[in-house]
Amino acid sequence: MRDVVRESLERLGVQPVLLADLPELPADTQGLLVYGSQARGDAVADSDVDLLALVEIPRPSTHAGIFNVSYYTKEQLGTGIGTLFGSHLKRDSRIIWDPGEILGPVVAAMGDVDTTRLLRRAREMSQLFTTPEHDLPKYLPGLLRQARYLLRSCLYAETIARGEPCFSVRELAIRYGDPSLTRLLASRHEGGHASEEDLSQCLTRLEHILGPFRVSRHGSLEATIVNQWEHPGDLLSMAFLVLGVTGQGSDYAEVEKILL
Repeated sequence: MRDVVRESLERLGVQPVLLADLPELPADTQGLLVYGSQARGDAVADSDVDLLALVEIPRPSTHAGIFNVSYYTKEQLGTGIGTLFGSHLKRDSRIIWDPGEILGPVVAAMGDVDTTRLLRRAREMSQLFTTPEHDLPKYLPGLLRQARYLLRSCLYAETIARGEPCFSVRELAIRYGDPSLTRLLASRHEGGHASEEDLSQCLTRLEHILGPFRVSRHGSLEATIVNQWEHPGDLLSMAFLVLGVTGQGSDYAEVEKILL
């Protein structure tokens, strides 16, 4: 499998010297695809390689060099039907290994995203950013990571609603006349530094799309988890991601279902 994957990535333009960082995939891997800029063909010199592995057992995402690997079971990936991420996979991903022909049909079934529903759900999630007096600076990295995720998702949704789909951060910056988006929404940030200024910039842009954020029903991130524990849903899943309970660095495969 590894040789097939390496050859496929080379054909997509990934430099052979960079393939040394390609992580070993678990033995239960059933299929592999590449998505993002490398799949679309608009990658630049420092672009990451985003891989999705279909596996039998859930596990956290891994990161090595330029490679980001998210692991999904068939059941987890099936929750992407009608989501932005699912639509992105169906439109742009390239399957590079699928010997049992399992991954292909799952991706083909993703369908289109309901952008109105996505924005409504994002507005509900926005309440997690309204209690900074309790949550900053303790949870700044998680808040910034998820603010980027929501902003990126909402901008993508807007382009789809306008009939001009876009899943490129660099293209978003051009379309919106906002050069700062390229840095703010980049999937990789050198040194992992999180700043309150970046959080503020993301939230200002997000509020421009969603309108005023919902007031938190619980008063803090920790209280949200306690009070939503018996009512699992978007809010609880997002709070887990902010607090880093379910993993580090990924927007997607750290919870049981695809959120947006």
